[in-house]
Amino acid sequence: MRKILSLAAVLALAACGGGGGSSTPTSPPPPQQTTAPTSGYVTPQFTIVIPASAKSSDRGRKPNFVSPGTHSVVITLTSVDGNAGTASGIHPNPVETDLNPPNCTAGCTVSGPPSPPGHLDAYSVVTYDTAGGTGAQLDRGTTSITPTAGQNNTATITLMGIPFTITIAGVPTTWHANTASQTAPLTVTVADHAGATITGTYASAVTISDPDSETTNGTKLTCTAPNTGSTCTATLNAGSNSSLSITDSTNGATLNYGGLAENPVTLASSNADVTANSGTAGTGTFTPVLNAITSDGTNSTTAYTGGGPGIDLFTLDNTSSIGYCGTVKYGELGFTNTPYSKQLTTNPTGNTGACSTFASLATGANVTNETPFTATATANVTGVCTVTVTDSLTDQTNGLPTFKVTYTTSSVSASSKHRK
Repeated sequence: MRKILSLAAVLALAACGGGGGSSTPTSPPPPQQTTAPTSGYVTPQFTIVIPASAKSSDRGRKPNFVSPGTHSVVITLTSVDGNAGTASGIHPNPVETDLNPPNCTAGCTVSGPPSPPGHLDAYSVVTYDTAGGTGAQLDRGTTSITPTAGQNNTATITLMGIPFTITIAGVPTTWHANTASQTAPLTVTVADHAGATITGTYASAVTISDPDSETTNGTKLTCTAPNTGSTCTATLNAGSNSSLSITDSTNGATLNYGGLAENPVTLASSNADVTANSGTAGTGTFTPVLNAITSDGTNSTTAYTGGGPGIDLFTLDNTSSIGYCGTVKYGELGFTNTPYSKQLTTNPTGNTGACSTFASLATGANVTNETPFTATATANVTGVCTVTVTDSLTDQTNGLPTFKVTYTTSSVSASSKHRK
């Protein structure tokens, strides 16, 4: 009589999220002796514990994961001594077993394919959300063991939750431009096809990416301390955007913002299993609170003041003043001031719009944290045009300022009267 290969597989140490209840597993029952199905082979037995639920505090403890939505398990002998062909010749292989989750909180023992002792036997275990080994895959894991005949051989398998949905929460909504070094942890939640939050290792890494090209003063992602290293890897891609690779639920993402006035930044998630199974990869959008654009300010870092009516180009006695020019300056905290040093623009620009009949518009390099705009007379033609100053940002909720450019002529005539 040969003893069984006992794979008292610790497949679940805690449940996934979804409510209260204990996450402490019940010790699996001892393996039972089984008659070998074929000469020289043993039938391995796997004990799977499916907890009913988990406490929210489990999230930070990196428990192993078995989804409470599990209704069947498929165990496959994938290779013998590294030879997949040998495993494929063994029957039955794979072996499917239906499970009733409420009855497995203390452990359910299921049989795997028969396997030869004295050889390196490799197994894969996959759980499903419906009976018959069909439906969506929830967890997967692998293990290898070289059983010795006549002994009670044990091994463990850590099942990893298969991502199906990813959500990103905790994106700040009140961060103001012109404030450097703002940081906040994001909440990245990964759930399986049954809707259970995965509270352990993910079967495939989850990527969170930040497309912001302004990583110096804009946004970028870093790993939430202290979970840096192999399980959470932060990457700055060619200095133009950042991404994180997260492999388990104990790791997280930190959003960093340098205070630049910029367009909204949409953080994106991705995962190979989510893509393959047509799941949902969520996003999170950061929109900075922008400051107003004001005119003719100082280089103060707290406020811009003042402002003129605009630029008046004129002639006297109808003498052409082509080439005469005037300048106004505008600034926006978090945009034109140091260290951001971005330039505002005008609408119309250059030689377009109503101004083009008598003047051209030019934008100069920033001076004392403001952008100067110069209007130059190009024709001896009277006229008035209105110019809008803009940062060209889609999330600018403050009203955009305007200034007028005018071309005015003036003449004085004198006459004499002949007296008799």
